[in-house]
Amino acid sequence: MADSGRVARVAETDDSQVRLAVINEVEKCPSGALTYSIDDHEIEQLLPQAVSIIDDGPVWVTGGVAVSTSDGRTLETRNRVTLCRCGASANKPLCDGTHKDVGFADR
Repeated sequence: MADSGRVARVAETDDSQVRLAVINEVEKCPSGALTYSIDDHEIEQLLPQAVSIIDDGPVWVTGGVAVSTSDGRTLETRNRVTLCRCGASANKPLCDGTHKDVGFADR
């Protein structure tokens, strides 16, 4: 149920429980790397503009805040994005989950 590895097409199943499970998992994705669509319309929950720190993890930016790289390139503005805080991501400035592998911790 994926299109380019990012968009789950919930209409590809007739099972409403499967649809709900996919939607719930996608909406838990803090990075916005996963989205879902219904009738070819990408759906994304509305979130307030905010910048938060996830314990032992990335910076979580919500609400369509524009993010620019150190070389001045502006990333696609998304409703949710996670930014690397550990310095080990292979996809900086975005978090790729490497903080778990390197044992990054706030404390």
